[in-house]
Amino acid sequence: METKSLSEYTKDELLDYIYSLKKQKKFGLVWEDKPEKVATECKRKLPVLCEDTSKAIRKASGQPTNIIIEGDNYHALSVLNYTHSESIDIIYIDPPYNTGNKDFRYNDSYVDKEDSFRHSKWLSFMSKRLRLARDLLSDSGVIFISIDDNEYANLKLLCDDIFDRSNYIDTIVWKKTENIKMDSKFLSQNKDFILAYRKSPSVQFFLKEASTSERFKLEDEKGKYYLRKLDSLSSSYSKGMDYVIEYDGVCYYPGGSKEKWEKRQQGEHGSKAPTWLWSKQKYEKGLEEGEIVFRNGNVYNKVRYDGKAKKPYINIQKLVSQQTGQKELDTIFNGKRVFDHPKPTEAIEWLIKLVPNNENATILDFFAGSGTTGHAVLKLSSDDGNARTFIMCTNNESKIAEEVTYPRLRKVINGYGNRPEIMANLRYFRTEFVDKGLSLDESRENIISRMVDVIRVKEGVYESILDEAELKLFSDGKIDVAIVFNPFNMQDIWKKIEKNNPEDLDTHLYIFAYSPDTSAFTDEIPDDTSIHWESKPIPDGILRVYKKIFR
Repeated sequence: METKSLSEYTKDELLDYIYSLKKQKKFGLVWEDKPEKVATECKRKLPVLCEDTSKAIRKASGQPTNIIIEGDNYHALSVLNYTHSESIDIIYIDPPYNTGNKDFRYNDSYVDKEDSFRHSKWLSFMSKRLRLARDLLSDSGVIFISIDDNEYANLKLLCDDIFDRSNYIDTIVWKKTENIKMDSKFLSQNKDFILAYRKSPSVQFFLKEASTSERFKLEDEKGKYYLRKLDSLSSSYSKGMDYVIEYDGVCYYPGGSKEKWEKRQQGEHGSKAPTWLWSKQKYEKGLEEGEIVFRNGNVYNKVRYDGKAKKPYINIQKLVSQQTGQKELDTIFNGKRVFDHPKPTEAIEWLIKLVPNNENATILDFFAGSGTTGHAVLKLSSDDGNARTFIMCTNNESKIAEEVTYPRLRKVINGYGNRPEIMANLRYFRTEFVDKGLSLDESRENIISRMVDVIRVKEGVYESILDEAELKLFSDGKIDVAIVFNPFNMQDIWKKIEKNNPEDLDTHLYIFAYSPDTSAFTDEIPDDTSIHWESKPIPDGILRVYKKIFR
């Protein structure tokens, strides 16, 4: 259809065009997007963070800080897109499964099985959050999502759209219980799914499983080994790997048949055909080194035990049972049942260990629930001595954040039962809001305090060095963070920064001004200053609110 205004088309032409659109075949996930209160709220309010300093735990000087954010996860993810954009390494979430049994709330109401928009509401809910989450993942980031049959098919299509089908890694089937559900009409449902996606093709593999020595029952002067047949049915036939091995007057052919070998040499073979696993050069070297064995008309090579991880994990896993997670949580709370069906920490640890270079990873869970992911990160890092950190986001429905998530992680850090304490730091924040339509008499100090905590989380620097109306200064012994609210007094402010930075630490400088271009103020910084400084941008949303209030 030509590009022209609608008024230029006849009625028949428009009807023909509409009919042609209907005939176009489309494949994909389609649902009716349902407005969500927490999302529309962000049109008039800017989500920010405010620390509850009474819940801070500081045990490991110089180590990174773990974070709990209490509030709706849509608001938390919105703030994190400023503080942690493209810097999260691993995301694990266990969202509501939308079973219709009061496990999923939308706009403050439970969604039941009879709700005709049940799946649309769930997809709208998940789509908004997963799109925000995708922007948080680093280029080498991976996301794991637990789900069951109720929404697995929909979630898979949704994730194919958000993360791209090419970045789908696999679906792990977790056998979560051994108990047979005797009231099942058809089959006992004993599994959950865990969808795995990467942010980009830069993630090329998962870490492998180390073989146990039990399989290596044979032994020679070099050590333990088992025998593996050297020929295999190759899925991509190579004539160069289809050679004849002659040993002690006997000829050996891949697959064992000379006649079939001769036909393959003439090109008579399918895409799958027998070949040797080793090239002829590698075979000859292996024979010379005593790594080849001829037995029962077959050729074998010795597979040595070296303790290295070489075997891919399979995508059907028992791991540990759901009951183990419940028992683990009940033990932390002295036998009291404070949360139903938590995931076991061992399952989350296993997922984290699949991801390459996870030793210093930042792990996010924005459906934190009882805090299993945070517990798993603390435990794993304590066991192997690495410096992983977590960000846990949860609402405070039924006081879960204050009475389950935080107390659990506090107990894990301080030690519980016969478990020793873990040297880790923890900060607790709540989502709050700056109203975009504030009147000019709004308290300047109140607005500033809310902006400061967002910047502290972005920088991961929390210890206050100087707290004045025109300058806030924080340090972690590695860098300083200076937040300037009166840039017109820059020369005097810089003197205070130098005075409170005796070690000449690098300074990250945030300047609240009427324009993102702060060069007019930074020009006032003396050229001969001993401090290396770097100007950092204020979030556009905060700047807009700031200018509206203080213009």
